[in-house]
Amino acid sequence: MRHHGSSGFSLIEVMIASAVLAGAVLSIAELFAAATASTAQARETGEATMLAWQKVEQLRSLAFACDGAGQPVTDRSFDTAAVPERAFGGTGLAVSPAGVLLRDTAGYVDYLDALGQPLGGDAGPPAGSHYRRRWAVALAGGNPDLLVVRVRVLPMGHDAEAASVATLRARQLP
Repeated sequence: MRHHGSSGFSLIEVMIASAVLAGAVLSIAELFAAATASTAQARETGEATMLAWQKVEQLRSLAFACDGAGQPVTDRSFDTAAVPERAFGGTGLAVSPAGVLLRDTAGYVDYLDALGQPLGGDAGPPAGSHYRRRWAVALAGGNPDLLVVRVRVLPMGHDAEAASVATLRARQLP
């Protein structure tokens, strides 16, 4: 009996189909790995940005106004690096020394755990520190009624920042 036509695939066809399928699966796996890494980076950036804005809001809550007689009032002693915060012993909104955004400087740095909970900033990074926040306060253009507040958030063990923010703070006039 003679067979006219074939029913099935040749070994070459199966091998080529397998190679194409393996290439597709590897490409999808690489894409999945890249997407996972990108998502983790975006999550860290989002968390760090939120932590930076929390510090900005904390600093913005300090007194920077004029009293009833029109005299400037600036909080220069509140300790925003301590846990819990203290109304004394800190730097408040005092103009910061040069370089505080580049290195950990007492009064201008605090440490946070992986959940963003403050751990303090008095004597270097405590155990469990995941982030460090550095901030600087400067006069805007030498104007004593306008401050520039900048905050950097860095993961522990890295000098590359995860996020940074800056804002202006104008003295509240009566």
